[in-house]
Amino acid sequence: MKKLLYIYNPNAGRQRSREVLSDALETLAGQGYELTVFPTAGSGDAKDAAFRLSQSYDRVVCCGGDGTLNEVVSGLLQLPEESRPVVGYLPMGSANDFARNLSLPKSFIDQAKLAGSAEGHFVDIGLSSGLPFTYVTAFGLFTEVSYATPQTMKNMLGHFAYLLEGAGSLISVPSYHMTITADGGQSIEGDFIYGMVGNTVSVGGVMSLPKNLVKTDDGQFEVLLVRKPRSLKDWQDIIQFITNLQIPRTGAVEAFNAKEITFHCEEPVAWTVDGEFGGKRSDTVVKVLPHSIQVAYNPDN
Repeated sequence: MKKLLYIYNPNAGRQRSREVLSDALETLAGQGYELTVFPTAGSGDAKDAAFRLSQSYDRVVCCGGDGTLNEVVSGLLQLPEESRPVVGYLPMGSANDFARNLSLPKSFIDQAKLAGSAEGHFVDIGLSSGLPFTYVTAFGLFTEVSYATPQTMKNMLGHFAYLLEGAGSLISVPSYHMTITADGGQSIEGDFIYGMVGNTVSVGGVMSLPKNLVKTDDGQFEVLLVRKPRSLKDWQDIIQFITNLQIPRTGAVEAFNAKEITFHCEEPVAWTVDGEFGGKRSDTVVKVLPHSIQVAYNPDN
């Protein structure tokens, strides 16, 4: 009989993950799996369980937010490639950015069916100075919102909490003078209020990118850099980009693809990794790990 490890965060989604536990297990058991259930009790539990237990399972299903999924993937990356089982994802977070990447069904039962039955497809994973991320690492404007917003507020308001906290961020917008090198060649220098390296169509539920520009398995990530605005026109161009995703000709926003990107700043810069605090550093190296994890989803969607 096939074996499935079910890792879930009991507090995710306003504790909705507890409410749907029976439906999830019944659906997955109906697909012929022998189930083992592992509830997390704190930070690092999902990573530890994925690393210690998953080699003896055919599939791992993660029920929680993007942070829980990040832990599961981080644990699997410590295993030899041939020992990593397919990962199914049941999103229960505030923004669920990674789920948007995969165009997962809206219905929980349909998500559970897909998590257990869909074929595994390889996706690229990133490293931000050694920290794995499934969809984005970023600095600057709005990035502190994801980890500074209290969990209780996230649970009550969902991704609207990001918008409320983000509006306050506009009162004072810091910039960072950086030298950025991509793939060992292209070099960019300037003052930036935001930078992102990702593999995602959605960031914090605040900003979305066109799906035709984002491929989860092409071996490279999308890089977005927003320069410090020097005029009202720059601000207008930045707002137009966020709302309409049109790159302005003024150079206020730069976008390109790369496999490895190095960021250097004279002062330590705070980074996020999949919406969680990823440390403060003067130098950050972001790399792509091509085809690292198999995820259960339907790419035709």
